[in-house]
Amino acid sequence: MTELTAAQLRVFLGKGEVLGDPSRKIKGVAPPQEAGEGYLTFIFSRKWLKALPSVKASVVVLPPLEGLSSPSHATYILVDDVGDAMIKLLSIFFEPPYSRDVGVSPQAFVSPGAVLEEGAVVYPFAFVDDGAVIGRMAVVMPYVYVGKRARVGDGAVLFPSVVVYPEVEIGDGTIVHAGAVLGADGFGYMEREGRRVKIPQVGGVKVGRDVEIGANTCVDRATMGFTQIGDGTKLDNLVQVGHNVRIGQNCAFAGQVGISGSVEVGDGVLMGGQAGVADHARVGNRAILTAKAGVMGEVPEGAVVTGTPAMPHTNWKKVQVFINKLPQLVERIRNLEKALEELKGGEDGHSKDS
Repeated sequence: MTELTAAQLRVFLGKGEVLGDPSRKIKGVAPPQEAGEGYLTFIFSRKWLKALPSVKASVVVLPPLEGLSSPSHATYILVDDVGDAMIKLLSIFFEPPYSRDVGVSPQAFVSPGAVLEEGAVVYPFAFVDDGAVIGRMAVVMPYVYVGKRARVGDGAVLFPSVVVYPEVEIGDGTIVHAGAVLGADGFGYMEREGRRVKIPQVGGVKVGRDVEIGANTCVDRATMGFTQIGDGTKLDNLVQVGHNVRIGQNCAFAGQVGISGSVEVGDGVLMGGQAGVADHARVGNRAILTAKAGVMGEVPEGAVVTGTPAMPHTNWKKVQVFINKLPQLVERIRNLEKALEELKGGEDGHSKDS
């Protein structure tokens, strides 16, 4: 891309103060420890203040820190919200990993009964089945399967090898990353005469607007009704969502989260990596499950829980303090028991003498 100056970046942001040479140019972005001449980087906190002279980037975006001196080796752009500035400036360098010039490839299979709305892009070797709808400006990349009567919303993007089973609905602007599977059968069986008999999974999946689903994540179809993911929710890679789960809006789940069947998750819930929720549990609005938390019942609204079984995070920290002291506590108990036995022995001897 064309090189940009610090002054141009400031104009793009629409806010901020430039310290140093406003004509200094950048050609790319990099983390502070990797950025060199011609690169832009971002500093978020005071802990970097002493290290700033060692940052080799040409332009640094950072907050107006107390004690910050005018730079000699770089140009600073001072902003109150570095995170917001980073999102805006990174968008300059973002190049979509697909091209709309592809149109509908003749090497794709699109059923005559499918509906492709204006501007839809279907890459070679994609398969769009009968009755499926691909919305306006949606992108279906190579080796994607879109099943019968599935719907892909306007502006949605399906990355390579995504599998969308029949009857699955994907909302407008949703992104589904490579290898994700939406609508596979839920894990439903009943034991009959010593064997497990499959329960037909006849429900569907409804994914809301502006959802992002990570690579190799699986969202199972409902036994009856729908498995639902609310608007704005973000699922990391390798997340498992079981049948009939209902996830609210604007949640964020880190990698390897597992949610069993018929769980209800409120709005704004955060789950750390490898957190797990047992079937029929309920997680209240804005609750936080830290990494590897195991939920087996109900998590109240706004609670922060840790451990397995999950408990309030403050309680868990107290428990960890005691766990770390267990060897010393055990030794103290043994010494007390020994002293008590010696005391009893002394009392018995005194009784006999008297």
